[in-house]
Amino acid sequence: VIVINSLPATFASGVINWNGNNWAMSCDFYGNDLSNVQISGEGCGGKCAATQECTHFTWTQWNGGTCWMKKGPVSKADAFPTNDPYMVCGVNYESQPSK
Repeated sequence: VIVINSLPATFASGVINWNGNNWAMSCDFYGNDLSNVQISGEGCGGKCAATQECTHFTWTQWNGGTCWMKKGPVSKADAFPTNDPYMVCGVNYESQPSK
C-alpha cells in the first residue's frame, strides 16, 4: 500500500489528468515522431505549436530535457500513462473523429 501511495496519481490510477485541457504529467504517445529538440518541459508545447505539422508532443528528461514533437491525427485518448512523474505529454490539435 505504501508503494502505491508514493506513485504519481496518473500511474497509480491508470488515468491521465489533463491540465488546462491540453497537457498532462506522466503520459506519452506512441510513435509518429516528427522531430526532437533539447528544451525545457515548459517550452515543449510552445515549440510544438510553432513547428509546422506538430499536432502533439511528449517531453522527457532524456539528454537534459527533450521535446519529442509528433504529427498526425491524435486524440487525448491516444495517450497512455507512464511511471515517470517528470514526463509530460500534450496536444496542440486534437483530431475530431471521422463521421
